[in-house]
Amino acid sequence: LFRADEFLNRILTLYNSMAKKAAMEIVVSVKNPDIEIFADQNLISMVLLNLLKNAMEANENNQVALISIVAGKGVNGHPEICVIDNGPGIEENMLDQIFIPFFTTRKNGSGIGLSISKQIMRIHGGNLKVKSVPGKETKFCLSF
Repeated sequence: LFRADEFLNRILTLYNSMAKKAAMEIVVSVKNPDIEIFADQNLISMVLLNLLKNAMEANENNQVALISIVAGKGVNGHPEICVIDNGPGIEENMLDQIFIPFFTTRKNGSGIGLSISKQIMRIHGGNLKVKSVPGKETKFCLSF
């Protein structure tokens, strides 16, 4: 059991050590400061860092890149952490494929990050969902 706010502060520190471009802004928002998550912190860290890395890569040509991590309660009242970016988005016909092992749209991508991330969430009894509006935003949510 761990507090979402403390956890996200550690993730932000790790992210800042990964970020190579000062133009990329990240915002962390915890809607309910007392939210606690029952999960393996190391595995959930891997999932979030993978999502942040993906968001950074998707926004590498975005002059006004913004990545947000928002923690709160989902529609079911359970804890949820979302990573949202204002990059190019994912076309609707690709949304079902991005979680398939070894599927990638990147030249140097392996296609295993999102697949493993989804499996990590499943073993925690949760889910990893995606919504995207091409040209506007992409939102990945970890539901616990």
